[in-house]
Amino acid sequence: MNTIIVKSSHFQFKSPVLGQSSRAVKEHYYARRVVAIVNDEERQFRFLNTELEFEATEDDLITAIEEVLQKEKAEKPIEEQPTNAE
Repeated sequence: MNTIIVKSSHFQFKSPVLGQSSRAVKEHYYARRVVAIVNDEERQFRFLNTELEFEATEDDLITAIEEVLQKEKAEKPIEEQPTNAE
């Protein structure tokens, strides 16, 4: 079980219309950068608007971080055990 504490969360906005300036409104929500302390180690995570909704709560952030950690664990290659056979 991972210990996760959300330290900060920052919205990133991008205008859907090329050439127009971005505004801090739901329609321009593009991504979210989250800084969290995971098992006493500070880490940064980035979630696109398709991965995390604009109205996401702190519990939603923790759930999304747990999913990323599970994917990392699953993708981690299994280290070969050293043998003494030569």
